[in-house]
Amino acid sequence: MTDAAAASADASDVTSDELPSNRFELELEFVQSLASPAYLHYLATSGILNQKQFLDFLRYLRYWKQPQYAKYLSYPHCLYFLDLLVPPDDDDDDETSTNNNTATTTTSDSGETFRREMAQVQFRNFVHEQQFYSWQYRSARLYGGGEKQLGEQK
Repeated sequence: MTDAAAASADASDVTSDELPSNRFELELEFVQSLASPAYLHYLATSGILNQKQFLDFLRYLRYWKQPQYAKYLSYPHCLYFLDLLVPPDDDDDDETSTNNNTATTTTSDSGETFRREMAQVQFRNFVHEQQFYSWQYRSARLYGGGEKQLGEQK
């Protein structure tokens, strides 16, 4: 038996129930990688963002939006990008709109427009810029005005 045949025989013995012990860390790392516009651009240009299996995997990763998992995220933008890549189902929107008594606007786009635009370099740069401005604004709000604090210390 050749090495390739032995490897495929070993792979067929592994069931989907056997999961890696570091699955949590792997999924955490991957979800956070979605916060990178450069990585999203790579996925879009390589065609991975259009594969049904990959989109199903992204839908599965929505559980990271639950508070008991979201508290481990260092880059919360990844959840926003996850929603742009695979928007929440209409059923989820109906439940939230009935609970909040507010009208929510849903798009029938299913994320195709965002996935298509991420393949464009100009759009990737625009998203990166907007992300930077958001972090800059958040930092100023959390930690103060920067220069004001320096002036007060003198």
